[in-house]
Amino acid sequence: MKEHSEKNPLAIITVGNEYMGDDGAGPAVFRALSTLLLPDHVELIDGGTGGMSILHVLKEYETSIIVDCADFGGTPGDIALFSPGDVISMKSHTYSLHDVDLMKIIDISRTIGEAPSTVLIVAIQPKSITFNSSLSPEVAAAIPKAVEHILSVIDRLTK
Repeated sequence: MKEHSEKNPLAIITVGNEYMGDDGAGPAVFRALSTLLLPDHVELIDGGTGGMSILHVLKEYETSIIVDCADFGGTPGDIALFSPGDVISMKSHTYSLHDVDLMKIIDISRTIGEAPSTVLIVAIQPKSITFNSSLSPEVAAAIPKAVEHILSVIDRLTK
């Protein structure tokens, strides 16, 4: 295991299931970001459908930006930036089980001392999460905006 000071600088970890409608927002962002030349200190990771495998990825980075769809009460296609603490303190809102599991994984990572110093979540509000291989038009239109938002976050974090 790497010492804390030897961790890689920054990971963008996208999660989601592209066969479940708007839950495919994370994979769509991954595809869009993979066409860009990202800074050398940034690693783009396809986190698949999430789960415990994310735990082992988180420990390798100083900073992680996790991209996923999340029901935060917005309009479909809205983009929000959260820290895990923001999500925990906003429990009055309804989050999907996928997101709750992600929060638990981040909490486990912290409990065992392997969490990045900074974890941010870029969330895209879904319209529909059903068995369907297409994003809703609202979420599809939000993908380029999410990419710009992520690039802006990277820029702010590295200044």
